[in-house]
Amino acid sequence: MTGMIEIIGSAIARRIACRASGYGERVTSGIEGCQAAIESLGSVQIDTISVVERAHHHVLWSRVDDYDRGHILSLERAPRRVIEYWSHAAAYLPLKDYRFCLPRMRRVKELGYHWFRADPDAIDFVRSRISAEGPLRAQDFQEAMEGPRGWWDWKPAKVALEYLFHRGDLVSIERRGFQKVYDLAERALPPDVNLEFPTPRDHAAYYVDMAISSLGIFSRDEIAYMRKEGTESIDAELAARLEEGSLVSVGIEGEAGTRKGEKGSRRQRFATPAALVDAERTVSERIPRAAILSPFDPLIIDRRRTKRLFALDYQLECYVQEKKRAFGYFALPILFADGLEQYSFVGLLDAKADRGRKLLCARRLALSPPKAAARSPAAFAKAIAGELREYASFNGAERVEIERVDCGARMEASLRAALARELRGLV
Repeated sequence: MTGMIEIIGSAIARRIACRASGYGERVTSGIEGCQAAIESLGSVQIDTISVVERAHHHVLWSRVDDYDRGHILSLERAPRRVIEYWSHAAAYLPLKDYRFCLPRMRRVKELGYHWFRADPDAIDFVRSRISAEGPLRAQDFQEAMEGPRGWWDWKPAKVALEYLFHRGDLVSIERRGFQKVYDLAERALPPDVNLEFPTPRDHAAYYVDMAISSLGIFSRDEIAYMRKEGTESIDAELAARLEEGSLVSVGIEGEAGTRKGEKGSRRQRFATPAALVDAERTVSERIPRAAILSPFDPLIIDRRRTKRLFALDYQLECYVQEKKRAFGYFALPILFADGLEQYSFVGLLDAKADRGRKLLCARRLALSPPKAAARSPAAFAKAIAGELREYASFNGAERVEIERVDCGARMEASLRAALARELRGLV
């Protein structure tokens, strides 16, 4: 896949990426907007951490006006439009893409699931109960702990439920109290769901389509992030699209390649001609805005891509021993778009929601404004403060407690003044 490479600036590349990920102007709202966002992103990761609002709600709230936590539940009910399964992690997926889960299900069925080994008797037991009784949760199985234990020390029934879920015999019809509710796939899936097993070329086309839709600009190794199935034909698919002109090869000015033997060369990326033309049009002056991102946001989930494209070297430290943390337990990256829609990451927020007290505690807010923002600190501070107000409201907080702010003295003065205005009555 060599040939002519179009060179673009990093600001254009970031604009393409952020627009594709849903951080341009919001144009979606309500349940339909929630469905459109999930379909455009390809998947929305589900995570157990709840120190602030959970990842899937955060990701969708960031993109959908009037987002409500009940939207996902509505989309899981008839006529079902989304379903939970596995992408790079546990995620909500568009039901129309369900067929691309089938190769992974086949692998689990044939080879087992490497995280745990299910007991055959437990498999038969949970399947027969669900068949006879209808949808059940793990807590509906109260047998004593016996037999092989999973990675999380699960009881045998939970291991069997998850095994049958990953191999496609069971589906999660919804979550109650964050617990999956399992039912038989043949009973729960809509009769018109597409179950045609994808060919390698089908799967490759799906991956490239998702990269175009959710990433906007991407390198070969950023397609199909952490996926195993259906990747063998991606190179052929890219070559075909370059040949037909629906993709172009792109390099970012000043960026060096990172592969062995590529010292001094540019990393080859791909984008559609339309995305390039649109991103390079003159941008009218806009109100600067900020966005607080979940650590599991699709824009930044591939940390290597995040570092290459945005120069953000970010680590989620909740998995790190407290004494070894450089910033905090659950740091949320802050994305900023200036008046000319130039995107950059400008800081981190370590936050915790105290739901009993309806308080959002900003344990640490660290900011490194871009040069343009430093020349107009008031506009930058207003954008940060406004987003913090919205984020607090999203977390059900009626008050905000700010423990520590790290930024320059001039910026801190502007920020605290803006926070006092934006958070009047909350701080």
